[in-house]
Amino acid sequence: MRRINKIDYFVGVFLSTILSSSKGIPALFDEGVKDSKRVEFETDSGCFNVYIKYSTNQRTANVRVNGEEKKKVSWDITFSNRDYYILKNQFEKKDKINLVCLICTNEKLNGTHMAVLKYSDAMKCLQKKTISGSRRITVTRTGAERSFYCYGVEFDEKDYIKCPVDYTHFLGLKEEIAENV
Repeated sequence: MRRINKIDYFVGVFLSTILSSSKGIPALFDEGVKDSKRVEFETDSGCFNVYIKYSTNQRTANVRVNGEEKKKVSWDITFSNRDYYILKNQFEKKDKINLVCLICTNEKLNGTHMAVLKYSDAMKCLQKKTISGSRRITVTRTGAERSFYCYGVEFDEKDYIKCPVDYTHFLGLKEEIAENV
């Protein structure tokens, strides 16, 4: 799996600055609300339509799994009413592979992961609201598991949605091998 490096972050900042500063938005990108974007792209695996959200509020806990102590990390990605409206009514494109990408990191941005969900799975997670009226998808990973577990409000553990930690093949991306110079 390709690691997200600092340069990747800064390239993203650069592209975001251009997008938010230009008068017209390129056809490849849609402006979202403050903390989300929609991106369309094509790889050898197909044409993709991706809604991107993030969280920098990482929680860490030690848990016991089969008698062994492991580190569990989790993030809550909150979806505003506007996010949900866009996803439910305007986002899905019939001729594309529709996905929701959840970028999960810490405040220092030095431990970044991506959980990529099928649109239908993301919408299952977002069906119900909390008592306060918000919607969220919680992403967890315990130890070095190869999958993230994603769930929404009032999900039973048996209903958690698994998505691979290594998203590169899923999106038709090729892992770049760094050469020593």
